[in-house]
Amino acid sequence: MAFPPFYQRPKGVLLRISILWMLYEEPMHGYQLMKRIEEQTGGAWVPSHSLLYNTLGDLEKQGLITSQKDYKGEVERTIYTVTDNGKAHFDEEVRQIVRMFSQMMGAAAKQPFPRMPRIFLEHLDNEERKTLLIQVRDRLKEALSEVEKDLAELRETNEIT
Repeated sequence: MAFPPFYQRPKGVLLRISILWMLYEEPMHGYQLMKRIEEQTGGAWVPSHSLLYNTLGDLEKQGLITSQKDYKGEVERTIYTVTDNGKAHFDEEVRQIVRMFSQMMGAAAKQPFPRMPRIFLEHLDNEERKTLLIQVRDRLKEALSEVEKDLAELRETNEIT
């Protein structure tokens, strides 16, 4: 089954990709998935039960995950596992995201601060503009720090030079 690129699909695609990624690491039940999403987003977002379980149902219908009942004492839980098809789908999604990110970075190298945000900046007073630019700068510094840390880890494992 062919899937359109992630950016052409309805909202919830990031939840789908996140679920596949988490199940790629290990089988989990719904509550574990919710807690992991909460951890990964620093508590900024937790999907509703209905969104999570509807998404799990969709992924299962598409053959990307399977479910199995697990009984611990009197508690019944459904454990979800990613299928080989789900792993292949996730890998392709990651490749698409990386390609898109690479294209965006290429465009940013040509013009680091795109024209559109500059248009909006022109409509802010100087104090608002300064505050926004400081926020952008600080976020870029944080992102660069993370990239440098990841590169250092790769160098330590001799995966890159």
